[in-house]
Amino acid sequence: MPLRPLLTFLILISSLFSADLKTHYTIDSLEFNASHIDPHVESDFVLYHFENNQHHKAFSTSKIFSLFHNQGLRLKSQNSGVIHVQRSSAINLEPIIKQIKSYYQSYYPDITIDKVILKSNGYIKKLPKTYSLNFKPKAYLYHRSTLQLSSGKAAQRYFFSYTLHARIKLFKARHNINRGKILAQLDIIPKEETFKRLKALPLKGLNRGQFRLKKRLAKGKILYAQDIEELPYVLKDKTVNVRLVSGKVHLEFQAVSLEDGHIGQYVSIKKTDGKKLKAKVISRNLVEIE
Repeated sequence: MPLRPLLTFLILISSLFSADLKTHYTIDSLEFNASHIDPHVESDFVLYHFENNQHHKAFSTSKIFSLFHNQGLRLKSQNSGVIHVQRSSAINLEPIIKQIKSYYQSYYPDITIDKVILKSNGYIKKLPKTYSLNFKPKAYLYHRSTLQLSSGKAAQRYFFSYTLHARIKLFKARHNINRGKILAQLDIIPKEETFKRLKALPLKGLNRGQFRLKKRLAKGKILYAQDIEELPYVLKDKTVNVRLVSGKVHLEFQAVSLEDGHIGQYVSIKKTDGKKLKAKVISRNLVEIE
């Protein structure tokens, strides 16, 4: 190949960049450079210079191609559309990250938080000295959400998005469990899983009391706190001991409770002769007629 065509070919090859344009770029300076798109560019140059109070700029891909072309470079990419460039705020986010961790730990004391990725949704030059964080309702059920930072005195508001990388202990059904069953430790199995999204607060474990399932639970499904209830001291359609106290008269007999009841509640009972009475729940399977 003659020397001149060969040199031309080599120049074209060296000036051809193949980079996948992202839809979003975050920079920590006032200059958006070619190296932000392609770190391997030999002679870096400025694509756009931000003003001090400017934090966002949108470009079309054709505009980026044109800026590279003006420098004698060709940029190839499969992406097309709009590219957003965001300036990152030079502020210390650690205090906010610490509060996010505390927020989740208040709901899940045993959660293991590996990392919190926090991003401001706008450029923040300086945070107020005092502020409060406002989370979305039930944000604790999600590993990814947004929050608002507000300062009452200055009426300042800033918005952040965050992603939690964490692991959480969940209890799952070891087998199919029917509604109304009194739960035992053998019915559930603990598993540590990546925290993503929950329907409600999960069960933290079975205490010493007795609990029953409020709905049928299939094998492998997460057991939520709302799925169980404390076992009533008196059960519907079950025999109870009845104590009747009237002056010096103390009688005891058995009857059938017509409804569930906890200590201090009044339930309807039916005697063996069919008569119905109201009685107060005193203890396990014991009611009293006053």
